[in-house]
Amino acid sequence: MAHFAMLPRSDEVDMGTFLASKAVQACISCRKQKRKCDKSLPNCGLCTKMGRPCDYTADAQPPPTADDLAVLQSRLADLENRLSAANSNSNHGTPNTNASAYTESLRPASPGSGRILDRPSVNNSRGPQWLPSGRFPSAIFLDIDCFKWASIPIPKPNIDLPADVYEVLSRGNAVQDATAEYFATVHTWFPIISRKRMTLGFSLWEGGPDLAMLFLAIKLVISLPSENTNPDNGARTNPLYKASKRFLAMLEDSGTLSLLHLQAMILVAVYELGHAIYPAAWITVATCARYADLIGLPSFKDTSVMLGSCTTWTESEERRRVWWAVYILDRVICLGNKKRFSMPEPEDNYLLPVDDKAWDDGDPSRGVAKSIHTPLFQPQGGFARLAQACMLINNVTKHCRDTIQSYRCGAPKPFDLAHVQGLAEALTSFGTIVEEQNDNSINNNNSSSTSPSSEPALSSSSSSSSSSPSTVSLSPQQQHQQHLKQQHPQHRRHRPLTFDLVAPRCLAFSALVMLLDAYACPENLRDGPGPGGVDAAVPMETDERDMQSQAVTGLQDLSLRVRDLSLELLEAAMLPAGSRQVSPLCLDALYGAMASLHWLWKESGSPEIHAALEDIKRCIHHLALRWRLATEYLELIHNHDVTTLMAWRINS
Repeated sequence: MAHFAMLPRSDEVDMGTFLASKAVQACISCRKQKRKCDKSLPNCGLCTKMGRPCDYTADAQPPPTADDLAVLQSRLADLENRLSAANSNSNHGTPNTNASAYTESLRPASPGSGRILDRPSVNNSRGPQWLPSGRFPSAIFLDIDCFKWASIPIPKPNIDLPADVYEVLSRGNAVQDATAEYFATVHTWFPIISRKRMTLGFSLWEGGPDLAMLFLAIKLVISLPSENTNPDNGARTNPLYKASKRFLAMLEDSGTLSLLHLQAMILVAVYELGHAIYPAAWITVATCARYADLIGLPSFKDTSVMLGSCTTWTESEERRRVWWAVYILDRVICLGNKKRFSMPEPEDNYLLPVDDKAWDDGDPSRGVAKSIHTPLFQPQGGFARLAQACMLINNVTKHCRDTIQSYRCGAPKPFDLAHVQGLAEALTSFGTIVEEQNDNSINNNNSSSTSPSSEPALSSSSSSSSSSPSTVSLSPQQQHQQHLKQQHPQHRRHRPLTFDLVAPRCLAFSALVMLLDAYACPENLRDGPGPGGVDAAVPMETDERDMQSQAVTGLQDLSLRVRDLSLELLEAAMLPAGSRQVSPLCLDALYGAMASLHWLWKESGSPEIHAALEDIKRCIHHLALRWRLATEYLELIHNHDVTTLMAWRINS
């Protein structure tokens, strides 16, 4: 009341003149010191009292509103033209339709579709108008039948973009450049965002704040550790990561239910997994599993309740791929700890992802979805191979967990030797099939210049130089590879790699390492020899001794095979463009083989084993430039080295 008593009388100064004498925001000095500012012009009362300059000229930008989002979305129109130009060659001469022609058809005739009612543009002063926001319907969790019968609507969240997110996405061509790099790198081995739908403009105009979150996650997942402000403290210090986690929390608090939101969470989980941000990665993957179940994935009938009906084949395939992406991450993140999964097993009627190229092109005639029970030898796309590899991981993890439980319960026959051999054969066959598929893909792409039986350039140079004086022209890496071939002719030649098939091979190797390692050391199944030491362990049965012998031999052969793959991967990722396409899902297999070789080298002291160990270390060290998870694995193997040195000192 005292404040209003100071107002001048209406017959002296009108209210408009008084309000005009106030600044919009506090001055810079008061904001920095977090002091209350009366916003008086030309100088506030506090600055006048303190005798300091009062500056209103550099007012901080207020938090962006829905109008700012409209401007941001309009700037994304350039992205449509970029993607259309990039895909023009993939459509075999068929011209792409301008996205603006489709935008008019996206306007809902009446409220209730959950889309933006007006197409945002630079000249649209109103900005996007959302459906009336309201309280999230708790009936979804309390009584789902009541929710369906009563057709209770789900309000469209209407939240403002955080200032830091708006600043990142509105800076120059940040969104366009990040999206182009994403589709050239991460999308090659983890295709979960429809390039075609984004090209046609569907994703751009259907989304709201969740679309901004997706673009922020895209920019996050392509960032390198060296781009962080403080790389020594890990990727968790990345400002993009902190902004992404805050924005995800805001969307969750507002009750956002959309496929875009889940896709953004998946990409954040990939970032956390690839840079070893724990336990955040573990929790984020579990959250994705719950979220996918909530919106009804992968059933198109169930998703229509939350997301609306699918209007195109491309959209339905995108929903299926998002479910498989969560399933894959859930299986991969349990490789090292063998914990229980958050995602259920796929049901018998589930389908694998279709061919990746057909989906990117939006060609249903080439996109034939196959059952999860399809034999492994039948051709599949890279993402479908990734799903198959994770189903094999599920079988191995479940077997190891059940076997350990049987040992602890004192079962008379804790494992079936035939079943173990069947699992090992399936994993070995799958790795060979994907390897041959990689070769066929390379041969098909290079058929115009190279015959299928010709050697890669590196192998040809190495073989020809063995009988030629030009050996000195080889690089040190080529000379080392030639030496390996001469010393170990059983190793396969190095070949080019297609990055969409590297991760499935590595995941199959990860599962096989897990299986063989369990039986190479039966004490692992018994949860250690016990407090009495090794002598107090239960004597092994005949089946256990046979399985141990086979497991040790198989583990050595497998580790050398992974060493060959690591050299191929190192060669493919030597250039920055190649290293950006490497999936973090490959690293567990490299570490498993490295740890196995380290153990075998401690036992035998073989120079061959030690050379293979160093080769894998060199590959992982190079991949640390892309994913900090590689650095964590190198530190783990360093612990193995410390343990070995301590054992030598004790024995000596």
